[in-house]
Amino acid sequence: LRSMRILKVRDVEIGKGIPKIIAPICDKTEKEILHTAKKFSIIPVDFDILDIDIVEWRVDWYEYYNDYSKIEIVLEKLRKILKNIPIIFTIKRNTSDGEADITEEKYVEIYKEVCATKLVDFIDVEDSIGKDNMKEIIEVAKDMGTYVITTNHNLDHTPSKAECIATAKELEDMGADIIKIITKPSSKLDVVELLETTIIISEHISSVPICTISIGEKGGLSRICGEFFGSCLTYGVNIKKSAPGQPNIEDLSNLLKLIHKNIEA
Repeated sequence: LRSMRILKVRDVEIGKGIPKIIAPICDKTEKEILHTAKKFSIIPVDFDILDIDIVEWRVDWYEYYNDYSKIEIVLEKLRKILKNIPIIFTIKRNTSDGEADITEEKYVEIYKEVCATKLVDFIDVEDSIGKDNMKEIIEVAKDMGTYVITTNHNLDHTPSKAECIATAKELEDMGADIIKIITKPSSKLDVVELLETTIIISEHISSVPICTISIGEKGGLSRICGEFFGSCLTYGVNIKKSAPGQPNIEDLSNLLKLIHKNIEA
């Protein structure tokens, strides 16, 4: 068994215990984005706080995703509102089921600028932009102390175990702090296959935390049983989903705790 490195970001330990819940912000205007962020940062008084660990800003939903100066203004405000909650910066291009119609050059440029601000804790970089572009971004991220999630999307199928393992190795070698593999199941067996692959990667292949998700309604199981199979992150929604099959934060949190209790027992 390989020993998995636990990644501690602010007060959140990733790769240990219950999978950490990421809440995505998928809003169009600055006003809406900040409004959602405030919900995530409320200090509980006599009501339950939303049980989230990390906030992801899905910048491709923002009306000015192509304009770095506007992105930076929102980021500064987000950082203030979210206080000590780690922030993931993500632009999903329309080629990966995202909203951004953005060139690879512009993508690289914005990501490098964002790392340089030191306002975000993570960037989520999709491998569809190609190795050279990834290397360029990751180099800057490492210099600036920004953690890197490298994401491999398979939006029309579930790759074989061997393919997923090779992908995980490649992403880790590129400098990933967290590896993320997204697959689309065409059957229940595809979901089981991914869960099995997750165990192999997390226990024998990778020394960084891994997140695997089988998307859509069929893959829902993969979002809640990560602790058992070795996936360290999952996404929960408050109002707007950033992907099909995402559970509600409250339900997700309760399920994760229940599974954790039973694994420990």
